[in-house]
Amino acid sequence: MNAIDLLKEHHRDVQALFKKIEDAEGVDEKKTLFQELAAKLVGHDGIEREIFYPACEEALGLTDDLGEALVEHGVVEFSLYQADQALGGPDFDFKVTVLQELLEHHIKEEESEFFPKVKKAMGDEKLDSLGEELSEAFEDALEEDYHVALFENLRQVLIGALKPSVADSDDKRAKRTPSGTRKSA
Repeated sequence: MNAIDLLKEHHRDVQALFKKIEDAEGVDEKKTLFQELAAKLVGHDGIEREIFYPACEEALGLTDDLGEALVEHGVVEFSLYQADQALGGPDFDFKVTVLQELLEHHIKEEESEFFPKVKKAMGDEKLDSLGEELSEAFEDALEEDYHVALFENLRQVLIGALKPSVADSDDKRAKRTPSGTRKSA
């Protein structure tokens, strides 16, 4: 599956999970669904910021669309962190609603404005190989506790970094480079 189709599939999965959380009857069901949502969002964020966006920057340069997407990821990470901290609390639903609204805005812009430019700049062959790399990295991310990556991403946001930095990372987990090889942080 090419990279854009994979990312759009992730967007649809996340939108469906928000609907399930909204329709959930009890706190335990909401917690379980939210944890699935959070893991997918953190994994999706990771593959976009560490692999897809650098490839986009290589193909297009640091465009306004890419810069805005990176900043939006930071806002989403902060909102996700807040919702995660409120899990089971009285303000959880409010925070999930804000998270959903932020993501809807991001998804709409990414799919309607950014992805068409990326498709034109990269072409099908590059998007196909990138899709394989993204899929593998996403599956790896789902196997890890999303809290570790969420906290690291939030730390990056708080220091004002637009992109993840292996050199700044103080956790010792393996990082995936844009080429798909693994290296230790």
